[in-house]
Amino acid sequence: MFNKQVNYFKKKLFGVQCMIWDLEFKRFKTLYVREQIRQEYDGLRSKLEILKTQIASEKDKSSLSVDEFKRLEDTQVTLDKDIERKKQQMAGLDTEINGAKPSAENPESHQGINETIEALRELQNVTKAYIKDL
Repeated sequence: MFNKQVNYFKKKLFGVQCMIWDLEFKRFKTLYVREQIRQEYDGLRSKLEILKTQIASEKDKSSLSVDEFKRLEDTQVTLDKDIERKKQQMAGLDTEINGAKPSAENPESHQGINETIEALRELQNVTKAYIKDL
């Protein structure tokens, strides 16, 4: 009986280690996606700055037709919306990785990947101590 119990908890310990590896991979993948979104965000911001400069210069000398100027302003609005969407995506990925504490806007807390990994490492330590006691 004693040997079966030790073997069971050793298998459980290996399962916990596999869960940690899976979560570390998920964290890596999430950070990779976040970096891609950040690069797109930076590109959109630079396009917006160029567009704002162009709009400001066109207001001064007005070499474009009214339709072309309105098209530039519409493009600016579209870029603003895209930039805001990218910000929200990055914030969501940050919450997935780091978790979220309860706040006024979000009354429920969210356990992130990092917190889950730490909890599993603590479970590993407890399981190892339990196996030693057997």
